[in-house]
Amino acid sequence: MSNDASNQNAENQSAATPLSTLIWAAVSGDMATVETQLADDVEWDIMPYDHKITGKQEVISWMRAGSTSEKKPEVINDVLADKWGVFEYWNVGTATRELIEFGKKRGWPFPKDPNDLIGQKYRVAQCFVYHLDNDGRIDLMRQYLDAGSVWAQFK
Repeated sequence: MSNDASNQNAENQSAATPLSTLIWAAVSGDMATVETQLADDVEWDIMPYDHKITGKQEVISWMRAGSTSEKKPEVINDVLADKWGVFEYWNVGTATRELIEFGKKRGWPFPKDPNDLIGQKYRVAQCFVYHLDNDGRIDLMRQYLDAGSVWAQFK
């Protein structure tokens, strides 16, 4: 099944897949729901950096940081076939102090003084390819995004 931004929002989750449920929960700060979507040994590979995050608690810490950036995702595709899914969306948000501090601790390659980014809006297309374990929880996520286009948006 495929959902576009016109029919996918926080109030209408009847056709949600595990990954879209995870993203909407993270956006709303509902970490309990985020936790139920993830396998204990989940692996999250972030492209283009070839950065790997492993384990439910570490993934949740990243989701918690991302939830501070006042996101309003716009869904492009939300598809699940058996144990494999694709969730593609526009990640629309505002850089917050909490997000910048999280990024500084993780060594993100900010294009300029990160404190100058607070309050700036961004929009970047993202695509997650993911896999479900036998219990229907996400055990693998590969996230693809053009980080360069994010940095180019900041003035």
